[in-house]
Amino acid sequence: MKELSRKELLKKYDSVSYFSEGLAVAIKDNKQFHIYPNGMPAYKEKYNSVGFFSKGLAWADKNGKQFHIRSNGTPAYKERFDSVNLFSEGLARVKRDGKEFHIYSDGTPAYKERYDSIAFFSEGLAWVTKDGRGFYIHPDGTRAR
Repeated sequence: MKELSRKELLKKYDSVSYFSEGLAVAIKDNKQFHIYPNGMPAYKEKYNSVGFFSKGLAWADKNGKQFHIRSNGTPAYKERFDSVNLFSEGLARVKRDGKEFHIYSDGTPAYKERYDSIAFFSEGLAWVTKDGRGFYIHPDGTRAR
């Protein structure tokens, strides 16, 4: 099928984002999903909201719980979180029950500790805070010296 122009896509959908990894976020009837440049949906599932694809995964929100999906719309793992973010250096920031930590792309936690707040990993370190104190951690959760 031929690639549709932005104007043609907007005739089909309420809103269409830019394309990332070959897919764009489309909104129709207050539900979000991803579409191909030809305007066809990439999968059947509709979500409350979805993010852009990065390294084959995008975040999705279904009924107030968030997780990552593959480009075919299937969840990348079974776990559900209060919030999730993009992956950075192989780990994503997530929040559950008011505490934050990092997960791998299969949804398993990178370490046991839970923090009040965390940042993305950059150059092998992430800034975290716990009980009013801030410090850097390595991807395995150990404190940086």
